[in-house]
Amino acid sequence: MKIRVKVPKVGLTVEEVTLSTWEKQEGDSVAAEETIATVEGDKATFEVTSPAAGKLLKRLASEGDVVPVGGEIALVEIG
Repeated sequence: MKIRVKVPKVGLTVEEVTLSTWEKQEGDSVAAEETIATVEGDKATFEVTSPAAGKLLKRLASEGDVVPVGGEIALVEIG
C-alpha cells in the first residue's frame, strides 16, 4: 500500500513552503514519524515526517521547489 506524504499545516498564515533538503533517498527505509524532508516557510524551518514505517518509494518534489501546504511531496510504501 502507498501513502502520500503531504506538507503539513505549519502556521496560521503559511500557504506555501520551499522544500529545502531531503533527509532520505528513494528506496531508503523509514520509520513512522522519522524526518524525511525539511521545508522552509517565511520565518521558520519545519520537518516533514513519514506517516508510517516503510520505504520511501518516490519523491514528488525536488529541493528548491515551492509546494503548497497540503501538497504531496513523496510516496511511502508500507506493508
